[in-house]
This record gives sequence, structure tokens and C-alpha cells, in this order.
Amino acid sequence: MSSVIGIDLGTTYSAVAQFDEFGRPVMVPDADGKYLLPSCVALIHDEWRVGVDAWGQWSADHGQEHKSSAARFKREMGTSKTYPIGPHTLTPVELSSHVLKCLGDYTKKALGPLAPVVITVPANFSNEARQATIDASEAAGLDLANIINEPTAAALYYAYSGKLTQAGVYAVFDLGGGTFDITIAEFDGKSVDVIWSDGIARLGGVDFDEALQMLVKDKYEKMTGDILSEQNLSHEGLDLHRIQDMKHSLSRREKVSIFVKGKVIEVTRDEFESQISNYVTQIELCCENALEDGSIDHDHINGVILAGGSTRIPAIHQMVKNVFGTEPLSIANVDEVVALGAALYAGHRTDHDVLTKLQMMSATEMSVQDVTNKHFGTKALGDLYWLMNPSGEAPEVNSIIIKKGTPIPCSKTESYRTVADDQTRIDCTITECDTEEEEFNSNFVKVIGEGSLDLPPGRPAGQEISVTYKYDINQIMHCYFKDVDSGKEKEFTIDLMKSHD
Repeated sequence: MSSVIGIDLGTTYSAVAQFDEFGRPVMVPDADGKYLLPSCVALIHDEWRVGVDAWGQWSADHGQEHKSSAARFKREMGTSKTYPIGPHTLTPVELSSHVLKCLGDYTKKALGPLAPVVITVPANFSNEARQATIDASEAAGLDLANIINEPTAAALYYAYSGKLTQAGVYAVFDLGGGTFDITIAEFDGKSVDVIWSDGIARLGGVDFDEALQMLVKDKYEKMTGDILSEQNLSHEGLDLHRIQDMKHSLSRREKVSIFVKGKVIEVTRDEFESQISNYVTQIELCCENALEDGSIDHDHINGVILAGGSTRIPAIHQMVKNVFGTEPLSIANVDEVVALGAALYAGHRTDHDVLTKLQMMSATEMSVQDVTNKHFGTKALGDLYWLMNPSGEAPEVNSIIIKKGTPIPCSKTESYRTVADDQTRIDCTITECDTEEEEFNSNFVKVIGEGSLDLPPGRPAGQEISVTYKYDINQIMHCYFKDVDSGKEKEFTIDLMKSHD
């Protein structure tokens, strides 16, 4: 029988968990008995390496012109950025596929054949980044069943654990190496219903590492008058591996020391927290906005549950307490909850015919409903602005059809009109945006699908065009543009499992 697993593909570390034969989520160790694999790829002696060895090479490469390694590429998923590694140039998808293949290989060695897997993504990931993750899984030779938002996976594990003292609304605060997500969800036993999600795509532990590195650099230069080249910090004793260890120590101690070119540089926790205060403020504002946008009163939050290693930073812990008015719940290993939740979701979504009796009992006890993470709409001409514009021309707007935070699956239809006599075509554009303020400015939205619908000739302006978006539980959106009078229709499928028109 194939093993059911979930994968947390992280910015700094990745992990695998299994939905075991008893219907429990358990972490899967690598050959060295480690649960966390550094998300780093290197070319060492003409051999592709992933994990600890690659991380050491990347730390030495940092700031150098010629590199043989890459890390932190998850942030660039869905973009055109490339990474030179020796004679090769790799995309974030290709690098991620190396990490996923490594995870898959050691898991297969330990557990045998794998059932279709679940992979996690940040809740604030764009359509392009989600598709890139799917492409990486295919390139790694994995059969992908589903993707799931990271905070939703964490929420599912917390619900399964039975350690929440009461049903109600909880905030899932997920701060990892590269991204921040805040999700508000209602918990009832082993059921999770997401109410609202928000986040910051480029803010996490890697930013704290770089801030601490610059703090040590500045303190050394003030002490000695010796200017350190930012391109050679690794060779001056300030490689990011040591800096990360220093950051971890500051979560446990009030001050730590580091040797830089023979000098002892001391950094206090207060100095570090001051250095990252702008980031902490951004996270705080994001939490406040999530509560406001989700129409959730602070008093209705039963508790805050944590995910991601960066939540161990005392300043983050205190900020969470200040925002939500309650001590965060420390009832699980924050480095593992996303992978464990992904394994649970994999069991929940796997065909029950292939599960053991105990697995099936566990899978059927769980329930999870997520929400849309973006606003989805289409470009149109604004009738209201037509009346206000002295030139008689209506500007193009982004008309939102499915709003962010809508429970999925969902379906919504809006009606539009043709704007000219004898109009024989309409442009069909599918858009994605983060805020409702972008509704009236089509220049700041992403186009995730486009085409055209031919119309019958010889008709006056004002013909009705209905646009229907159907977003299903597998994060596939079917979009229909229909000329009501003639019945002619154009369908687009924005399919995160197999993107095509």
C-alpha cells in the first residue's frame, strides 16, 4: 500500500510528514535522523546536492560573484528570476524540484511507494507562484494530489491535536523563513473553517538574519574603523549560517557575542529587536488589517496558535500578545505543524478505498474549508465613470467578481454590456488583486487569463454579457463569458493543478 504524505516546502527549511497506518501525522526523518532539510541546492564536485552540505556551500558563496549554490528561491516562485550555479542557470522551479526530489527520495527509501502528495504554499502566494510549485512537483517526479495553504495546514494539525481547550475563533500566526501569513479560522473539534487570510509575501526569518548581519557589521566598523565589504562578509566571519545561530541564541539569551576578524562583538536582544522593529511593525499592521478586513472583533478571538520558527523571537511573541490581547498558545513544535497538517490533509483527501480502517476513521473525522486568497475579476468599462467623464469616454476598471475571503467552493455571476454598435468581439480578461482599492485601477492588477469572444454582427450597443466565475475546492476556477442573446460562450480554466485555457 502506498504511503500518504504531506510536504512543507519552505523558504529556509522543508519537511515531510506521513499520515501513518493508525491515522496519525508523524514526521519523516532523513538519513541522518533530521526532520528539517535546508532548502538549499549546490553543485559540489559536479554533483547536485541538497540540504546541509548545500547550505554550507551557499553560506561560503554568499556575496561572491561566482556561485555554486542557491537558497531562498521560494520567494521568487512564479517570477522570471534565475540563479547561476557553476555553468548552469536554474529557475526557482528547477531549484525547488531538486528539494522536492530529495524529500521524495529519502521518504520513498524509508516508506516505500508514495500516494499522491500534498504540498503547502503560503496563503498569500499568487496564482503564478502556486502554479510554479505545481510545476516543481511534476519536475521532481511527484504525483501531486493537492496544494494547501500553510496556515490552513497548521490549523488542521492544531484541531486534530485536541489541545485547544474550547471551540471558537482562533488566529493562526505563521511566520517562517520567507513569508508571513495571518489566518483567522473557526475551530470546532477536528473541523476548521477559514474566515480570512492575509499576509506579507516577502517578510520572514531571512530578513531578520540580514538585519542582524548588518547590525554586527556596523558595530564592528564603529569599534575598529575598519570597513567590511558587504560582498565578503562571509569571509570576515559574518556568514549567514553563524548569523542564524546568533539569532537563535538571542531568543534564549539577553546577549550573545561573535568573533569578527579577531574582535569580540557583543549584541544584546534589545539591539537586535530594535534593528528588526520596522518588520515587526509591518506584521502588526497586517494582523490589525486582517481583523478589520475580516470584520472580526478582537474580543471574539479565543486564542492565537503559532507556526514557523521565527515565532520564537521574543519581540514577535510580545507583539502577538499585544495585538490579540492573549498569550499565544505553545502546544506544538512550530517548525513541524505545517508538515503535520499537510499529512492530515493528504489523508483527508486521499481516496478512502486505499486507506486502512484506522486511517479512514481519522480522515472522516476531519473537515476543512478554506477561502479565496485574492480578489478575482475582469477588466471592463465603468458605467459610473462614463457619466462623470466630460470627454464621454469610460475608463477601464477592474471589476471584482469573486471577493477575497469567499469560502470555497463558490460561484458568482455578474452582467456587463457591449459598448458599441456592431461590436463583434469582447476581450475576456481574468484578473487577480490583493485589495478592493485596486478595483478601480486596472493598471495594478495581475492578468491570469485572457482571450476573446466573437459576437454576432449588426446589433446595437448594450447587449448583455454574463460573466460567471466558479472556484472549486481544488483551487480550480472555471470562467464563462456568455453573450446572452446569441448563447455564444467562451470558457477559460484557471487550473492550479494543470493550468490551461
